[in-house]
Amino acid sequence: MLSILDMINHALGYVNVNVKIKNQIYIGIGIAGNLYLGYVAFQLMKNGAWLRGILYMLVFLVLIYFITLNVIYYFTNRRAKYDLSPKIEKLLGGKPKEAIEAEKAAKRGNQNQPYIPANGIFDNQALLPAEVHTTHTEQANIHQIVDQLQAANILRLDYGGLSDNDIMQQAGNTGEPVYAIGQGIQIPYSQIKLENHKLVIYAGINQIDQLPVGNIRKVGLTDVHAAHEDYKLYLASTVVTGGMNKIAGRTSTIEQPGDYEITAQVAYEDREDQPQA
Repeated sequence: MLSILDMINHALGYVNVNVKIKNQIYIGIGIAGNLYLGYVAFQLMKNGAWLRGILYMLVFLVLIYFITLNVIYYFTNRRAKYDLSPKIEKLLGGKPKEAIEAEKAAKRGNQNQPYIPANGIFDNQALLPAEVHTTHTEQANIHQIVDQLQAANILRLDYGGLSDNDIMQQAGNTGEPVYAIGQGIQIPYSQIKLENHKLVIYAGINQIDQLPVGNIRKVGLTDVHAAHEDYKLYLASTVVTGGMNKIAGRTSTIEQPGDYEITAQVAYEDREDQPQA
């Protein structure tokens, strides 16, 4: 029985599913294993092996407590009132020394991703935020660009050097996830192209490797078609946000995947002010 549960547990390690769902599956496996342990304890006591049976039964009852804690958290998104996990972790010495050293090393790194004005410097009064829509294909392009930025050592998905304790506190205070990319990073190269009556943003680590990452729907509060008709639009910045993130779990952080978002700013100039040729 335990061998079968162990095989299922290993098989889940090769499946890419939502972290919360995977933990719920692990809880189901744990319940099945614990029920089997309770059955063994009962049979031992029934056959006269009282000492072993009682020991197995004590383990069975302790595991019921921890399984209940996990059921409450992962199936109801609430915390159990009497949760001894933090005290047990402290009693056992807390986090491993290697994990603590890794967190300290991360803190010594850059706290925020570098922000470089790739498309030039614009007057802030002439900048408006753009609403960008991203398709599934463009989302894959953004992931590719992020991978390229990592390979070029321009980007580090290290949660800004925050430790898990810092992330737990921040996520608990704000109720929002903490992203590995931090506040986001500006893509080194980006431009606007008019394609099929859409203003498409092309971006990449350079002009050669540029890929479509989204199309502009609005400039400020104005529909993009009306804005493009009245103004000459320039792409001032293209920033990647979102992606992999951590949320506060019961006793530690939970890492989960997420889609990236494109945050863009557009500079505008009245077409009537353009010099006539």
